[in-house]
Amino acid sequence: MSVMQTNSSQWSRIIFAVLISWVLVTSHTVQADSTTPEVSGKSIGEWSVKWWRWSLSIPAANNPMLDNSGAFCNVRQQGPVWFLTGVFFGGSAERHCTIPHGKSILFPIANAFWINSALDDPNNTESDYRRLASESLPAPVGSDLEATLNGKSIVFNPDTPIVRSQSPVFTVRFPADNVFGLDPDLLTGFPIVSDGFWVMLPPLARGSHVLHFRAALAQDVTYYLTIR
Repeated sequence: MSVMQTNSSQWSRIIFAVLISWVLVTSHTVQADSTTPEVSGKSIGEWSVKWWRWSLSIPAANNPMLDNSGAFCNVRQQGPVWFLTGVFFGGSAERHCTIPHGKSILFPIANAFWINSALDDPNNTESDYRRLASESLPAPVGSDLEATLNGKSIVFNPDTPIVRSQSPVFTVRFPADNVFGLDPDLLTGFPIVSDGFWVMLPPLARGSHVLHFRAALAQDVTYYLTIR
């Protein structure tokens, strides 16, 4: 459905539906962002902004969220934290990814955002963005998820538990070939708030690792990781 055929509320909720991204879960308690330590001087909410800007600014032709092989795993990766994704539109994938040793690894268990675009109410405030972003994550999230590393259930570092975090307000410069296939002028520069469940893993040991995760009716993904 084109943007012109969709009213503002419906269009923004389409954005919600597309952006639900399942990646990883265990039984750890979800904690508020303020209770967790910073990683390289940034909170999980601040790192989530970097994750979104990274993932949404990459053209669809080489976007890691749309590729099943892992060929684009290293696209635009920089700094002390490496970003991993699920399958953007759902389904299965087997990806090979080489990560430099010493990198923390950030990924969303489930996340979404509200973008208050040109088609939305200009009188919406930050509190509206936050409410609408939160409403995009249904209560049953995480009811049937599984993740293993090297065949064993993942146990997270107690200093970096699963965190539900809303981001600061941010904007993204969308490329012409963006993942939504929309005119970037409809998206670029408008205020965004992300809400999601995030994990920041400490660096893995050098060598080969197999990361498998699945979400029922959503995706089933295996990463063959090489840490060098």
